[in-house]
Amino acid sequence: MTKREIRLPEALQLLANNWLDSSYSVEFSDSDQVEATDAIKLGAIGVDVPEACIYYDDANIADDEDFDGEWVPIESDVAHYKSHLHIQLSVDKEVEQWLASSDIDLDALVSELLTGFYRSSKAVSK
Repeated sequence: MTKREIRLPEALQLLANNWLDSSYSVEFSDSDQVEATDAIKLGAIGVDVPEACIYYDDANIADDEDFDGEWVPIESDVAHYKSHLHIQLSVDKEVEQWLASSDIDLDALVSELLTGFYRSSKAVSK
């Protein structure tokens, strides 16, 4: 199935009307700007918004009335988390030989497969 290519303004209009789905491919230009909340909504349906296009306005962020403490930033180290994640794969001989003879980044492949599976399962559950 070929996806219909649309520009960001049309995608945002479809998103606002809950008509945007995985049958569309959104193209971004260098000058496109997407509010952070819309970027999250687009990401939830599988549209990858370039980081350079995402913006937010501090004035539009409401304080949490239930929280009266001090916000403390949390340092996260993705490399640290990845170093503690180990996956053991069992494949048949033919696949093992194919992997050994090809120049495939297995980490990237598994990551893409898991991401695709997650997005597909979300789309199917709608």
